[in-house]
Amino acid sequence: MESNLYYQRNEIEVDSILLRCALVLLFVGPFLAVMRILGINREFNYTECFCFSLVVLLFYALCKYLQHTMRFQGLIKYIALLSMHAGVCYMGTKPGILVYISYALIPALSCLYYRKRFTLQITGFCYLIMMGTLYMRAANETTYAYDTLTAEEWYSVFGFSFTWEYVLLTIVLIALVGKTESSLNLLHKSNAQMKDMQTQLISGFANFLEFRDRSTGHHVRRTQAYVRMIAMGMYRLGFYQSELSAKAITYMETAAPLHDVGKIAIPDAILLKDSGLTDEEYEIIKDHTREGYRLITENLSNLPDKRLLKCAQEITLSHHERWDGNGYPEGLRGTQIPLPARIMAIADTLDAMLSERVYKKSMDLDEVLHELTKERGKHFEPCIVDTVVRLRSEIEEFLLEESNKEE
Repeated sequence: MESNLYYQRNEIEVDSILLRCALVLLFVGPFLAVMRILGINREFNYTECFCFSLVVLLFYALCKYLQHTMRFQGLIKYIALLSMHAGVCYMGTKPGILVYISYALIPALSCLYYRKRFTLQITGFCYLIMMGTLYMRAANETTYAYDTLTAEEWYSVFGFSFTWEYVLLTIVLIALVGKTESSLNLLHKSNAQMKDMQTQLISGFANFLEFRDRSTGHHVRRTQAYVRMIAMGMYRLGFYQSELSAKAITYMETAAPLHDVGKIAIPDAILLKDSGLTDEEYEIIKDHTREGYRLITENLSNLPDKRLLKCAQEITLSHHERWDGNGYPEGLRGTQIPLPARIMAIADTLDAMLSERVYKKSMDLDEVLHELTKERGKHFEPCIVDTVVRLRSEIEEFLLEESNKEE
């Protein structure tokens, strides 16, 4: 679980680096134009300089759009790397510019994703684009530098040489990425046994609720999925990236099933009541936050990972606090509420509104998102609401999977 989160976060971080590089490339066009004005390099005319920057801007805008739609983010790395390689290759069509070593730049950058299959794919695509560039350059080379060779002869000689160099490059890069990927997987696996024991202990503790209320048991599982989905969505959108580390998200997902564990102490007559609660009964229900905090502190204080324990305590005690300070049990406001609890609060509400109960019908997803938006800045932190709205397609897919499981 944590291993997958690490690779997902790493991909997002590398994507961001590549997009920043694309912003720098916007200045290549003006730089080439200035060079032409100064008479230093006349390989590019002004139209090409303008079009180069325009194309970079369009690709950058496309990648930013994909980044914010949160649906096709896996395409960003392909678009960014291959478009940069195409730019290098376009430069390589000019006889006055030598970019031979630069042909290996993008395959090397693909290693930052730590995925052998992806590096192999990028290297293959880059090779095809490069060979096309060499073919386009062949006529110019035989005109200016190699007049004893025909274009076909020049292409066959240099194409053969570059092919063997790319084969060697591929072997080296795949070996490098494979070693790195294996080391990372081994590092994550070394702590798996202890984390599994912690997870099983927490899940078993939380599942006591399911013996009393079947709907609550399903609610526990679904809210756990929503917490992970929302936390990862916030990270992708650039919210709280320093706080939402791979471990922090894993802690939230692991601790989420405990958010209502305090309801164990609530009498069945109140917990399983299928009609509205009286004011006195509601006050008793509200006490499940403090009761849950007490149960976790007393029974799980021996957890090896104290950060997981703290996360569980924060979620259990504060998941009914409100952004505007009108929640319970302590009336915390804004960022006084721990981030795990703020995420848990909207995950809890989201599932409650989407689920059917004996005392209410389920709501349509669009209606739920509309209601959550109305509570933006009131019940929930604005950026978390914005994230949930952007996650609409992922929530739909999750609900479909859940429906298929029940059938």
